[in-house]
Amino acid sequence: MNVKKRPLYKQLKQKLIQKIERGELKPGDVLPPERELAELFEMSRMTVRQAISELVNEYVLIRRHGSGTYVAEHKIPQGKKLKSFSEEMRLRGMLPGSKLCEKKIVLSPSANMAAELKSEGKLFILKRLRLADFEPMAIETSMLPINRFANLEKRNFENESLYEILEEEYNVKMTKAQQKIEVKMPTPQESELLDINYTIPVFHFKQVTFDQNDNIFEVAHSVYRGDRYEIETEIYR
Repeated sequence: MNVKKRPLYKQLKQKLIQKIERGELKPGDVLPPERELAELFEMSRMTVRQAISELVNEYVLIRRHGSGTYVAEHKIPQGKKLKSFSEEMRLRGMLPGSKLCEKKIVLSPSANMAAELKSEGKLFILKRLRLADFEPMAIETSMLPINRFANLEKRNFENESLYEILEEEYNVKMTKAQQKIEVKMPTPQESELLDINYTIPVFHFKQVTFDQNDNIFEVAHSVYRGDRYEIETEIYR
């Protein structure tokens, strides 16, 4: 098909993709307003809007209400070995960070909580917004038994690694984990915390983590941005 016969919005889509591939538009860059793009490419604003909407739907661009449309960040693949969030981000050349959302002690856990951890008694709940290069990447909620980790709730988890604390102070090392992964649409709260549009899917991880004695010491529920994270698997026949 002759390129000139392609719909104008598809031509504009291709031009914007080429600018991203050439590095003229980098991940995190904000796009000029529709009016400027329409003047630059000599197209109607409706055509520009259609091209941008398709690129948003394909996760090439991200709309942030009130601030504009941005080039999507490169996705970070999940590693094949068990690592903490901080370790994984550093291996990707990114700076890990955290914002504390909630930490509390549950005096009377539900039957489901107790069954998941195979533990009776009080539980420590830690909920954090995990950052990569200062941008939201995931919401992470960990449950741990207080009878194994006394005074854990007193730590500052915005600049300390949970797994490093467990290893250095409680002699608990993570050796394996079981994960269940689902793809869902984000809740309004998840969209707000992760700073994503409600149309962008998220990964839901449930991780049961085991120590060096093959005992469960943590159950974690995490929600990862689908536009910044991807999962790689290796299969054999």
